[in-house]
Amino acid sequence: MHDRDWQVERRLVQQRARRARQILDVSDVHDAEQIKRAWRRLSLKHHPDNNAGSLQSHRQFMLVNCAYRFLTEGTGCEELDSGRPLDEGLTDGTYRLDNPWGYFAWWREKYFGQDIQETGNASF
Repeated sequence: MHDRDWQVERRLVQQRARRARQILDVSDVHDAEQIKRAWRRLSLKHHPDNNAGSLQSHRQFMLVNCAYRFLTEGTGCEELDSGRPLDEGLTDGTYRLDNPWGYFAWWREKYFGQDIQETGNASF
C-alpha cells in the first residue's frame, strides 16, 4: 500500500491558494463576494473578446478562471502549480486553434488552401 505524504499535499494546497489569491489580488480576509468581484473585474479586463489576438491576455484569462474555481470550488488546477505557459499549443503560427473559427480556418487552408488562394475567396 502506498503511503501518501499528507504534509506535502497540504503544502501544495496552500501554495495553490496563495497563488490563486495573488492572481486575483485578494487577501486571506476577503470573503466569497469580494473574490467574485475580483474575478469579474479581471475576467472583463482579460477576456479574449476585449483583447483580440493577445496571447498574454488569453493566458491571464485562463489563470483568473482557474484561480477563481480553486478558491470557490476547491477544484485543483495544474496551471496554478506548473510553470508551463497556458497558451502553449494554441496556435500553429497563423491561426488560433483554441476556438472553433480558428480551427476551421486552419483546416480550410490546410485542405483547400491552394484553391482558395487562386480564387481569391479567402475571408479569414
